[in-house]
Formats: sequence, C-alpha cells, structure tokens
Amino acid sequence: MKRALITGISGFVGRHLRDVLIREGWDVYGFDIRPAGENVFVGDLSDRAALTRAVADCQPDAVFHLAGIIKSQDPQAYYISNLFGTLNLLDAVMQMEKQPKMVLASSSAVYGLTRSVRPITERSPLRPVTEYAVSKVAQENAALRYHYAFGLDVVIVRMFNLLGPGQSPDLACSAFARQIALAEISEQNEIVTGNLDAKRDFVDVRDAARAFVLLAEKGEAGQTYNVCSGNAVAIQECLSEMMLRSKKQLSARVDAARVQKNDVPVQVGSFQKLHKAAGWNPRFPLSESLEDLLNDWRERVKVELK
Repeated sequence: MKRALITGISGFVGRHLRDVLIREGWDVYGFDIRPAGENVFVGDLSDRAALTRAVADCQPDAVFHLAGIIKSQDPQAYYISNLFGTLNLLDAVMQMEKQPKMVLASSSAVYGLTRSVRPITERSPLRPVTEYAVSKVAQENAALRYHYAFGLDVVIVRMFNLLGPGQSPDLACSAFARQIALAEISEQNEIVTGNLDAKRDFVDVRDAARAFVLLAEKGEAGQTYNVCSGNAVAIQECLSEMMLRSKKQLSARVDAARVQKNDVPVQVGSFQKLHKAAGWNPRFPLSESLEDLLNDWRERVKVELK
C-alpha cells in the first residue's frame, strides 16, 4: 500500500484529496495546524522540527503540499508560510533515505495579467499582481531548485478557480452561496457582491483532487501542470445560476468596498498538458459544482445558527 502525507489535510482541497486517495487504496497521513483525525501530525509550517518528525515518522511515498496562506492583511505572512514553510518541508523531505514524490499546489494567480485571449498554457509568462501570487511564484522556484540542484522529484500543480462543497466563504462563489442559504431562512433579500464582470476558469475541487493523485503517479519531475476547465465564465453568470436555484426571490448589489484592486479581467487555462500526461479531463460541469456548493452551504448555515 502506498503512503501519502498531505499538508493542510483539513483544508478545502485536502479533505477531498484524502477521500480520493483512500478510494484509490493509499494509506493517508496528514500534517495540519489543527487536529484533524487519526494519522494527522499537528504543527505549523514554520516549525522545521515538527515537519521533520512528521516526514520521518510517516515515510511517505508521496507528499502533497497544500498548506499555506491564501488571504492575509499582512503581506509578510504569505512569504513566511508559502515560501519559508515550503523550504522547511523540502529540507525535511531531503533528509529521507528514499525521497518521495512531491506534488506542490500552486495557483493560476501566478499568471496574473495575461495579454492574450487564448487559453493560458504552462509556458505562458508569469505576471503576478498580488502578494499572494508573488509568494506562489517564489514557492514554485524554491521547489524547482531542489529538483535541479538535488534531483528531488517535484511536480507543480497550478490550480485555477476551484468550486465545490466545503469551500471557504472568503472566495466569491462560496460567499454568494452562503448569503443565499442564509437568505432562504431569514428576512434577507439582497446578495452583496464585489466585481461581477471578471471572467474566470472554474474547476471542481473533486476534479482537482483527482488530478493530484494522477500526477503523483504519472507527472514528470520538474514539470508544471494546469488544472482547469478550459472555459472562461463571468462571475455574474455563477451568481445568476445560484440565485435561480434559490428558494426565494433575491436581488444583488455591488459593494465598491468588495471590489478587489488589480483584479485580472479574464483568465482561462489549457489542461492539454495534464491530459496528455495523465489522461485527465474535468468531469463535473459548472452547474453541478454550483449546486453542490449551494446545498453544502444550506447545511452549514443550519450549524452556524444553532
């Protein structure tokens, strides 16, 4: 039985990845900042000793590195977690006698301001416009250095905009779903939004989790792979579809304070490299991802309001 170590196992992607790995017959361990069940080592990425112990005790065949910071008011936090935390993990992995495959979660944010309407490939230039995106570029480069300098088997996964059950309300579509679910059981009739004109490439988290497992088995060391749908959809369209599924009539209002600075107007990716390497195609249509996200929030708000 192959053994996996997932950093950030309690997170959005981590929970779905754990499920896929278990179904595929892997023995799954985790490293997380909070207790998350059996076989989970508790610690922070900044704790090099804790990471070293976890890797040594687990002896994984593959390490899936998902842990990190997506949003913070402190710009330095991105680098402390996403860059220096990753360096701690890489050093821990290098101490193993038999080094595992390392699958590193990155983001389409690294592409930033694209200047072409064509789908983004892994060879497209990187033009990051946020601190988060810059930290992910630095994280990627750090991991690739360990591949080029020491031969570490590293694969980088650039995830585009994820959707699906369990998503944090910090992200737009999940925030909409939560507001709709709350409105259905309250007197609220209005959904407050940020910029709705931006177009994004949405991919289901369950499809992304499946891509991670395939790349652990078939991904080429030192290579980067996009995980995306290949379609650009306006955020307005996602909101409209969920509002149509609402149990009551709702309206939407754009709040200027929620409009992000340096927002990329359009982003769409190509998954042809991933398909060629591992036979991956997205399976979940956008409508199903949105419906599952909304239904998930209907259950979660019941718990919130208890």
